[in-house]
Amino acid sequence: MGICSTEAVILKTFPLGDSDKIAVAYSRDYGKVRGVAQGAHRLRSPLAGRLEPFNWVEIVFFEKEGKDLVSINKVELLRAFGSNLRDYRCFLQLNFLAELLIETTPDREPNDPLFRLLLLTMEEIQTPGRSDLAQLYFEVWHLKISGFFPSARFCSQCRLPMIGARAVCYLPDVQGFRCADCSGRGAQPISAGSYQVLNQILGKSLKDVELPPEDGLDFSDLERVVEEMIRHNFDRSFKTLSLLREEPSRN
Repeated sequence: MGICSTEAVILKTFPLGDSDKIAVAYSRDYGKVRGVAQGAHRLRSPLAGRLEPFNWVEIVFFEKEGKDLVSINKVELLRAFGSNLRDYRCFLQLNFLAELLIETTPDREPNDPLFRLLLLTMEEIQTPGRSDLAQLYFEVWHLKISGFFPSARFCSQCRLPMIGARAVCYLPDVQGFRCADCSGRGAQPISAGSYQVLNQILGKSLKDVELPPEDGLDFSDLERVVEEMIRHNFDRSFKTLSLLREEPSRN
């Protein structure tokens, strides 16, 4: 308890009265934190404009025992990821990352790999041509960090390696990937190109993942499978994901 200082990404804010603000932030050292920033809506407040969604900040807050909300005292802006977006789909994708973290992570439980993943993904989402891949990368690795993503290298039935397999599928009932010979009822096929993208996601940094050639860019089958995993494992639907599905995909 006491004064805490950490890097954080602002996920969402709410007005509190005429001049105060409640902010939900995902921090490097303390996980998800909810706090009150007094006077943040006042134009001359040192906090004005700094507690905006998708801002990467250095934040100082006071934590009092028995209180759910911390008191935010100081905020230094490191980067405003949402300030120069000119693409609505990119905006929705940042909102989806925020909704996913708010809905699926516990309060006050630090997770440095997840924080670093968030910063990495927000950087790539700035580029419309990479934003769908960045969203997928975040989804896969959030599931993996949470312990929900199944092995994709070996068939969950016959245990043979699937690298180079002529076809791969995903079975929602068993929450596992299988080769074509072991596919069963309800199997969702994944193209060879999508499976290559998945293996890159699992084995490389996001910046090093290479998209297939233009004529093979479509990995929507993999996107659908990963979204199914998210809904199943976190046992909820996500409003922003529904909005994204209504937008034209780039792949």
